[in-house]
Amino acid sequence: MKNYNVSEVKNLLSTAKTALIAVPQLNVDSIGSALALALLLKKSNITTKVFCPQKTDANYTKLSGLELLTDIYNPNDLIVTLDYPLDQIEKVTYNQDGGKLNLVVQTKDGSPKVAENQILISNQASTADINFVFGDETLLGAHSNIVDKGAWINISPTNVEKSWAKANIIDQDAPFSEILTFLLPMLGLELTPDSAKNLLIALRVATQSFSVNVSPETFEAGAVCLRATQI
Repeated sequence: MKNYNVSEVKNLLSTAKTALIAVPQLNVDSIGSALALALLLKKSNITTKVFCPQKTDANYTKLSGLELLTDIYNPNDLIVTLDYPLDQIEKVTYNQDGGKLNLVVQTKDGSPKVAENQILISNQASTADINFVFGDETLLGAHSNIVDKGAWINISPTNVEKSWAKANIIDQDAPFSEILTFLLPMLGLELTPDSAKNLLIALRVATQSFSVNVSPETFEAGAVCLRATQI
């Protein structure tokens, strides 16, 4: 069993309401791992987005949480988030009133009123409460400067600490999926079937079905994920 220094990450998570996960390089290992983290943060009532500048294709369709993934990062975008059950929303429309824009959320008959504390307004120029980057931020290209603001956690299989990071979670030569399998429970984020499935898919791809770049911990991670998919 691996052990990482997660005290600073846990401190940030304890008060976080929003999170951003940046994935500089598109592959099944990094995206599957990022979505596993995103699903568990969302389950903990933390509004979460995963940003990767490249688009996914058919190789990623078996992953859960793809609706949390975006290939667009516009610092001028305004985001209105409702912490409200989607199945109780009838429709969302907009209108103009004296040159002002109104967004109208119509709930279904019998549904509770949307409370003010269920409305979160933000824009991407404002960094999230906690931010994660999976690998070298310079591969984000024009968006590499997003690490200049906010509290960032660097997760990397390369032994390079980042000075801008509040915490560096480094595990040399281990795939992201292996790192996340052990890291998530340390953060109090217990694996769910969907998050474990993502990590297991990522592990299989990263190790070519556990035939290359493996260690005893890699097989242990696979067993942990497989058991969690059966919950």
